[in-house]
Amino acid sequence: MGTVILLPLNKPFIIDFLEDLGSDVTDSLRRAGLNHVVMIWSEIVKIPMTCFDWSRMQYLAPCVIDWIRRFIRDRLVSTETYIVGLSYTDGYDKGLNFVFGEASVSENIAVVFTRRLDPAFYGSRRDYNLYYNRVVKEVVHELGHLLGLEHCSSKGCVMNFSNSVLEVDSKTRFFCNNCVRRVSGKTRV
Repeated sequence: MGTVILLPLNKPFIIDFLEDLGSDVTDSLRRAGLNHVVMIWSEIVKIPMTCFDWSRMQYLAPCVIDWIRRFIRDRLVSTETYIVGLSYTDGYDKGLNFVFGEASVSENIAVVFTRRLDPAFYGSRRDYNLYYNRVVKEVVHELGHLLGLEHCSSKGCVMNFSNSVLEVDSKTRFFCNNCVRRVSGKTRV
């Protein structure tokens, strides 16, 4: 059994539903046969501006992951701890226009950038339910990577690659049967 820590970054906007998010992530993991404890970090942590690219107005995902590693690793004892940073900001990686999230399997750290998951980003009216469901899916997706899963082609699987919010909307927050077999068969989880 491992521990998942949801780490709020920058904006308190996410704080409003962190406990619900923790419950839904726990449910998705349990349905895959994983009994991880999901915890919420007790404070909002500010991403340093050294990770912000002013020319793009986005945060560089690998920089944020590296900063989280430095920030949190000396505070944790267990190597079976998975950290997912959550930020209502926009992120990218080199060669990509944007990323919803990114994971570093070797560090057990992921980050989810939620700004593009908000319908308001695209000029639509705010829809908290839609936004929340998208965030849950992306958190579970990045956790799947941390647990050793790659992208999956099974329709509806949370491990489908999403290049747009429409693709996020078309998947569930659950692992398909093949991904469940892969993740539950690993000794590290």
